[in-house]
Amino acid sequence: MSWRSLVGLALILMMATTALAAPKKLPNMTLTDLNGKRHKIEELTGDGPVLINFWATYCKPCLAEMPKLYEFYETQKDAGFTVISISIDPPRSAKQVKPFVRRQGIKFPVYVDTNQEIHRKLGGRAVPYNVLVGTDGMILAVTTGYKESDAEKWAELIAADVAEHGKKGEQGD
Repeated sequence: MSWRSLVGLALILMMATTALAAPKKLPNMTLTDLNGKRHKIEELTGDGPVLINFWATYCKPCLAEMPKLYEFYETQKDAGFTVISISIDPPRSAKQVKPFVRRQGIKFPVYVDTNQEIHRKLGGRAVPYNVLVGTDGMILAVTTGYKESDAEKWAELIAADVAEHGKKGEQGD
């Protein structure tokens, strides 16, 4: 294959990736909290940028990511940023999630997605999986796994979101 063919192929792949990365609106969904109460996703979003974090009790990378997410949250909370934590533990281990959250000291609101319906609806294939949603409900970024560079990218997107939409309470809310 010539270098021109490779460059052409690379350009096609870049354009396809850009097209696939076009922002999408967060779909209507209902989440179940650890007490079995159901919440519409729009009740939990719209006050500022939100990171929806999918994890499981059996996922070691997820457990390593949790303290880093909390540190990131602490640096961004004044911008109206919050985290929604969703366990994808299957029904047989879902009863372990609530005690696990207490033991681990997870400080984010925690919900369960035992059949992984929401995880799949948002494009998840593995955990940890994160979906950053803007104040307007548009999906700003999606990441699988956790890298320090993710936090840098999220911080930039959060700053841009706040610049565009303001923080709750600043626009007569």
